[in-house]
Amino acid sequence: MYQNKRIFVTIEGIEMQYEAWELIRLFFDASSITFIQADSLLSHDEKGLLLSLRVREDSDKWTAEALFYTNEAVSLKDVLSGNAQPDLRESFEVCWEDLEKPGGTLLKSRKILCGTVLYKLLSDFCGKKLPYGSLTGVRPAKLATWCLEDGLNPEEAVAQLQRVSLMMPHKARLLTDVAVTERRYLMDENAVNLYIGIPFCATRCLYCSFTAYPIHGFQGMVDAYLTALEKELLAGAEMLSEMKSRINAIYIGGGTPTALCARDLERLLAMVENSFGAFRCAEYTVEAGRPDTLDQEKLEIIKKSAATRISINPQTMNEDTLRLIGRNHTPEDIVEKFEMARKTGFDNINMDIIAGLPGENLDMFKRTLEGIEALKPDSLTVHTMAVKRASRLKEEKDKFRPTDDAVVEDMIEMARERAYGLGMRPYYLYRQKNIMANLENTGYARSGCECVYNIQTMEERQSIIAFGAGAVSKRVILEENRIERAFNVKEVTQYISRIDEMIQRKKAIFT
Repeated sequence: MYQNKRIFVTIEGIEMQYEAWELIRLFFDASSITFIQADSLLSHDEKGLLLSLRVREDSDKWTAEALFYTNEAVSLKDVLSGNAQPDLRESFEVCWEDLEKPGGTLLKSRKILCGTVLYKLLSDFCGKKLPYGSLTGVRPAKLATWCLEDGLNPEEAVAQLQRVSLMMPHKARLLTDVAVTERRYLMDENAVNLYIGIPFCATRCLYCSFTAYPIHGFQGMVDAYLTALEKELLAGAEMLSEMKSRINAIYIGGGTPTALCARDLERLLAMVENSFGAFRCAEYTVEAGRPDTLDQEKLEIIKKSAATRISINPQTMNEDTLRLIGRNHTPEDIVEKFEMARKTGFDNINMDIIAGLPGENLDMFKRTLEGIEALKPDSLTVHTMAVKRASRLKEEKDKFRPTDDAVVEDMIEMARERAYGLGMRPYYLYRQKNIMANLENTGYARSGCECVYNIQTMEERQSIIAFGAGAVSKRVILEENRIERAFNVKEVTQYISRIDEMIQRKKAIFT
C-alpha cells in the first residue's frame, strides 16, 4: 500500500464516490485519498497523483474512461490547462445492443465497469493484483447468477465475469460453481425465512462483532428476554398467517443459543414450535457453535425439537489459538461434542473455521483441516479473518501481527482442496470489509446438506423476518429490485423495554 503518496480523484458522469473510495483504499492509505471537482482543478496548485474517471454516452454506446497522472511533480492546475498528459489510460465501451444479448445484464452495472477501469490503472501502477479485481461488494456470487439467468453457460459466465471485473480465473470459477448450486434453491420467491437471535454467549471471542453478551453476567436477564421474544414470535406468526406466507427456513443464531441453560433452551424451542410449528418449514438450524456450551442434555433437547441442522464451530483445532481468541474449550472438546452429536442422531452438522487467525501459520491451519477431515462434517464454512469494527481485535489490533496475505491465500486454497476431498462443493459465498487478502468466506457442503437460509441471505430472493435483539428483518421486493430493512435495537435491556415498538416496526415493513 502506498502510504506516503497523496492521490486526488475526480469523477464525472456517475455518482460512485463511495464505491471508488472502497476500491482505491485497497491500494492507497485511506487518509491519502481526496475527492475534488474536476472544474475546480484550476484553483489547485497542490501536487500529487491524479486519478480521473469520466462516463460519456452517445447514440450507440456508453464509455467509461479513466486517466492516471502519476507524476507527483505536476500540479492539478497543469493537468486542466493541458500542460500534462496522463501516464496511464484505460477505457471500457458498452454498445447499447450488447445489453440485450446473453450476459448483457452484467454490462448494465456501470459502477462495476467504472471500477474496472480504475482497478486496471491502479493495479498496473502499484504492481498489485486483487483476487476479485474491481469488485468490492459483499455478494459477488450474485453476478454469476445474473450471467446464468441471462442465458450464458457456466464456461461463458466465467469468461464474462473475468472480462467485466478483471477478477482472477479461479475466483470466477468459484463464483460460478456457487451460482450453479444456488440456483436449485432460488425457485420459490414467495416464501419467507425466519431468523431468531439469542444475544448470549459463553465469552466474547477476539474477532466477534455480533450482539453477544457473556451469559455468566447476564443470566438474570434471560427470563425477561425470552418473555419479550415470545411476544414477538407470536405476533410474527399471526402476521404470517394473515399474509398466508410459507416459511422456507428457520435459523436460530446469536450469540450462541446453546449458551442458555437446558431449561431455557427447551423453553426457547418450545416457543418456536408453538409459534411456527404449523408452518412446517423444510429447514431448521440451531447454532450450537461453542463446544463449551454443549452437553448430552442440550443435544437431546434440540434433537427432540423440529430442528434439522446444527452447527458446531471449532474455528481452529490449535489449543494455543483457542486460548488467544477467548475460547474456553480444547480441540479434544470439539471432537467429543461432535461425536456426541452424531451419536445423538444428528445427520446434518456444519463446522466453521477461520483462515488467518492471529499467530497461525500454514502448518497450524493444516492441522485444523486434518481435524475436520477426521470428523467428516456434512458442511464446512471457511471464513477469512476480518478485522470488524465492533470487535476486540479492532480495539487491540496493535497487539497482534496479521498473517501475510500470501499465507492466507494458501490457507483458503488448501481449505478448498480439503473440502472437495470430503465430497463437498461450494454453495454460498460472501465478502466483508477489511477482510484479509481481499478474499471471501465460502460455505461448502455435501449434496443435499446446503444451508438454504444462508443461500437466501446472500442472494436476497426471499424476505427474512428477524426476531430478537440485534436482528435485522429484510423485505425483498423483487418486482421493484428493492429491499427494505428494519433493525431491532441491539441492547438486551432496550429490546425488552421496546418490544411493542419492534412488533409494530416489523408489521409496518411487511404489511
